[in-house]
Amino acid sequence: MIARRDTLYSKIIVYKMIERLRLYQIPWSHYCDKVRWALDLKELPYEIVNFNAFGKTKGLERAPKTMRKLMPILEDPNNKDGNTFQCDSTPILLYLDAQYPQSSISLFPSSSSSEEYQQVIDTCLRLDSELGLYIRRIGYVQILKEKSSVLSLLFGEEFSWANNPDDIRSRLISPLIACVMIARFRLHRIREEQIKEKIEQILLDIGNHLRTNDYLVGKQFTAADLTFCSLVKILKWIPYFNEDRRFRIIFDYHERIRRNYDPKYPNIDSYLEKIIDKHRIQTKRNEKNLTTRIKTFIHRINFLQQFFIIFMTMVVKSIYGPATDDEEVLQFKTSSPQNKQEKEAFNDQRRVNIKPSWLMIKFFFKYYCHFLFTIPNQTVYLDIKA
Repeated sequence: MIARRDTLYSKIIVYKMIERLRLYQIPWSHYCDKVRWALDLKELPYEIVNFNAFGKTKGLERAPKTMRKLMPILEDPNNKDGNTFQCDSTPILLYLDAQYPQSSISLFPSSSSSEEYQQVIDTCLRLDSELGLYIRRIGYVQILKEKSSVLSLLFGEEFSWANNPDDIRSRLISPLIACVMIARFRLHRIREEQIKEKIEQILLDIGNHLRTNDYLVGKQFTAADLTFCSLVKILKWIPYFNEDRRFRIIFDYHERIRRNYDPKYPNIDSYLEKIIDKHRIQTKRNEKNLTTRIKTFIHRINFLQQFFIIFMTMVVKSIYGPATDDEEVLQFKTSSPQNKQEKEAFNDQRRVNIKPSWLMIKFFFKYYCHFLFTIPNQTVYLDIKA
């Protein structure tokens, strides 16, 4: 008992000497939740700075000009080697494990030369480069389907009204933000690129592994488990996946890992997820309302409107086919050095070029057409049961 008390006391002394780290994040990002979880697990003091997508983020002016502004970003004032800023989730986890070895929790096997150590890194990078990107795209499509006005939260650091999706200004600005998001993440192409099927295959493979194993790599909790559970969390509020019995083992595993290793569990839902949940409850209540039933009935028998939507969908598909998206190039270049430990995760964000003015008009017209006529088609695809 005395030895344990001394260890706890020495641990408190060490952390009192540590300056607070800063986590620059997008609040609902599953990649940012991954780093937040690691910081909490290692019991490191930190503060959160929400990234301002449409303005300056206080603190990031200190970051190196050459550093990729790829969320999450970690600023560590305790680093005396000049590497104060770290970006991208898996490299940040590697950094935390190396920089703070006194933590009671290690996210990677102790020997960096072991095969298991490299397997954990490769698993994290593979999940970041595939599953995380697929889920992000499907998650945004689900948002556009249910309550697109929540995209106004991206303006929340600039304007207080943007934190209320029901504000009239939020509703007016959200279609423009939706256009940017559609272009940035190719949300209008998830059906053509079979994103749902790719997610299914990854989940089925991992589900088979979990039938005979408690963890993704080895016999104990690692960064691979933390990464997977951070990325898969969004699927809990996408009905297609959450209601499919095939993936029950995945969500049970997610709950077990969160319960045992996430200090903030069960309070892990972002503000955006809470808004979506609230919206769903209100929608269910409205379904019983007589006025809502009449509107739904009129919509079903309004064949002229349905014909117009079908016709416009065909027109948009013909004019703005896949070839027209070639002008959007990847924002972040990914290098793959021979040293496997320095590999970077792939990122599918694309640059959005809206200068000069005529190009901006052309851009918004194109993606507003996708918003109105292509995205609804993608949401239908997302709901089709296996």
